Amino acid sequence: MTKIKYKGFNILARPYRLSDSGRWTVELEIRRNGGRMPFSLDERYLTEREADTRCSGLGRKIIDGQVPGWSVEHLRAYKPEFMRQPLLAGLVILGLGAYLLLRGTNFTPWREMLSMPEIRITPEERQWMLGGTAVVAGLALVVVGARRRP
Repeated sequence: MTKIKYKGFNILARPYRLSDSGRWTVELEIRRNGGRMPFSLDERYLTEREADTRCSGLGRKIIDGQVPGWSVEHLRAYKPEFMRQPLLAGLVILGLGAYLLLRGTNFTPWREMLSMPEIRITPEERQWMLGGTAVVAGLALVVVGARRRP
């Protein structure tokens, strides 16, 4: 198995030996941004090296658009689902921050943690600070998650 990088794609050459004839055949997979597309040919080669070389060359031709009927254009625009996670996390944090700003809650246990002799922070101020921070962090995550990546 050979892995080759070519024009932003990964070509994974996986030639395998046929049990009936002992010859090698061509199988490859082209990957990009978490998307993948398998390809195979009904060609036979005497050695694994010959089949591996054919896989690599064929992968390059497919990426360059030189093989009629085979394309990887959908992989160029593929956007994996995991990129939505910052968006979802941002929405949850934004909602919690908005709740704190609008409704509030009692943070009595924090009173001792945040009070210093020269600085006094009231529970209302803590509520606004925490809520505002959550809203800003939530908005940042929403922007990062919604941004379209190449």
